[in-house]
Amino acid sequence: MSLTMRSVLLIAVLVAPFVAGHAEKGRETAKVVSIQKHVQGRVAHWEGRVPIFDGNPVYDITLRWNNKIYLVRYESLTGYYPRAWDVGREISVEHERGQFLLYRGEEAVPAREISSSDCVLANHPASALITPQLPCD
Repeated sequence: MSLTMRSVLLIAVLVAPFVAGHAEKGRETAKVVSIQKHVQGRVAHWEGRVPIFDGNPVYDITLRWNNKIYLVRYESLTGYYPRAWDVGREISVEHERGQFLLYRGEEAVPAREISSSDCVLANHPASALITPQLPCD
């Protein structure tokens, strides 16, 4: 066996467990626990102490995945929300760093994980960050 062939085999043996482990991850199932629709969208800017919204509907979706609860944000320019993602439904997901891919059939839709830092205090522009936010409930 040549040195090059031996090197290729060694690399294949070393990489195989990683590739197999990654391939097994793939799509998994998550249950939709709750949905909160923000019809007004995110705060685009402030006029004094009054928030001006962008008008693009945003959905905060609570998912139960791998015995943990995750809150993700799905943004829709049209307001469309798939019925397949209704409360109580199980949906196919893939978890990636900081986000989930939610599947509608074969189409993957990104929904980023969110936290309390993704909201601003009502009527308080000083708490707003550079990126558009939602008012805290």
